[in-house]
Amino acid sequence: MSEPAWQQARLIPTSGINGAQEQERRATSALLAVMTAVKEYGRTLTKGLGAHTGDIETFIEVEFDLDGKKVIPDGLIRVTRGSRVWAALVEVKTGRNELQSEQLENYLEVARRNGLQALLTISNQTSVADGVHPARVDKRKLKHVALHHLAWSEVLSRAVVEKEHRGVADPDQA
Repeated sequence: MSEPAWQQARLIPTSGINGAQEQERRATSALLAVMTAVKEYGRTLTKGLGAHTGDIETFIEVEFDLDGKKVIPDGLIRVTRGSRVWAALVEVKTGRNELQSEQLENYLEVARRNGLQALLTISNQTSVADGVHPARVDKRKLKHVALHHLAWSEVLSRAVVEKEHRGVADPDQA
């Protein structure tokens, strides 16, 4: 998996705030940056996705080629421990924007071809039951890559639980 020009996620993104796309970019960057800065929170989120414990790196707008077409997921999470590497693509929707099946299936294919273990989606959509993704995708695409979903409310509640009940070592990070 090469990383030619991947941008690391930033807590204060440099993109504008004009439209939904910019809003998603800023939300993705801020969340992924917090995951690397607050190790306890990053571990809480990645553990639920099946990642091992390790150093977390996050990137935004990673670009891949899929059959001659440019595909740009919102982000990528990579957890490294020794020679073991676990990685997941990230797709984020904000407001009333909904996840699109075709887009997710493309990302699942990119993940499979590049040896990534998962695709994480984050949106305001909620699942009808635990383990059921809110968007329909071809089940064959899930043979080699796991598909996970978090609602924004769950992202927030996990942050609160980590801070209030488990504790964050660094007061500035808390």
